[in-house]
Amino acid sequence: MQTSFDMKYLLYSSCMFVDGNGGTHEVDFEDMEKCKASLLAPYSAKLIDGINQSEARRRGLILFCFIYLNVNARDAYMLSLDHKGFDVLGKVRSKVTGDEIDEYQWKQFRITFKEETRDIESFCQQLVEMEEDAIKKVSSYSGLG
Repeated sequence: MQTSFDMKYLLYSSCMFVDGNGGTHEVDFEDMEKCKASLLAPYSAKLIDGINQSEARRRGLILFCFIYLNVNARDAYMLSLDHKGFDVLGKVRSKVTGDEIDEYQWKQFRITFKEETRDIESFCQQLVEMEEDAIKKVSSYSGLG
């Protein structure tokens, strides 16, 4: 009995990276060896979706914008996350000129963690700690704490 098969393999030296503008760049094998898979990546889409669909979590993002960025956002959504922090899309008041009233625009902000997260559990723990800290700060500002 004779069998035949094709063997296929990937030559890293022939790989090209295509950037957002359509430009191509050679991939250096040494750079690929240095890359580590993110432990957050498999969960990021579901976590972001869960936060964005929760009114309470979005209010938390608004609070983060106010406390950590000194930005008064009317609404906020999480855009992306990584082990160093996360990006927020906040609806903020645009600069008013003349007789314009209450013009808002969406603007992207970055909120960084005090320390890098290792996995999804430590990411969520950092969010909880930030929320507790933000609530304490708001309470002390308002005289409630």
